Amino acid sequence: MSDTKTRNRRIILGTLVGLAVLGAVAPQFTGLVSALGLHWTDQRNSSEPITTTSKAPVLTIKPLPVRPVESAFVTTPDQCPPATPVPPDQPMRICDIAKTAVYNLGPEGIRIQLVNADTFRNPLTGVQIVQMTLTKESAQQFGPYTGGQVGKQVAFVRDGTVVWGPKIGAPIDGEVIQLSGELTEEQAKAITKMLKDGT
Repeated sequence: MSDTKTRNRRIILGTLVGLAVLGAVAPQFTGLVSALGLHWTDQRNSSEPITTTSKAPVLTIKPLPVRPVESAFVTTPDQCPPATPVPPDQPMRICDIAKTAVYNLGPEGIRIQLVNADTFRNPLTGVQIVQMTLTKESAQQFGPYTGGQVGKQVAFVRDGTVVWGPKIGAPIDGEVIQLSGELTEEQAKAITKMLKDGT
């Protein structure tokens, strides 16, 4: 028998063995794919529309105005001005939650939409943290806004009160913002509640 015929027989035999192995393995592979929840369809023969199961978060928190701080000074509760509504394009003069500081604020710079606000104690440092989670859209707007405020102070305002007045050290990117300072657990809870519902 010539070398060519021998080689051809080996190729045919190898092909048949390969098909037999594929026939034995394919059902198990299909079962594995199904078990993993993976599915595919032939889009040429499918008339059903493709739907996704991801949903936008339900927004139950009012938008949170952010204003630039023009000046701030120490005060006493009896010296705090009453919380009165002020249009977004007008400056305002208001106190913080503890009524220990008066803030002169410029017109509203941005409004951010929170998905959640919570507080926890950092297990490594023991510092009480207030954490705000923004929508993706608000995070995309907040980064450039804070980029323009580096070195300046801004105020998160809720119902005529400065909830927090941080100094911006660098642009704040991402959907999670953490506020920290010398906060007691009670103060952190009060800030979180104010961020969520303004009371």
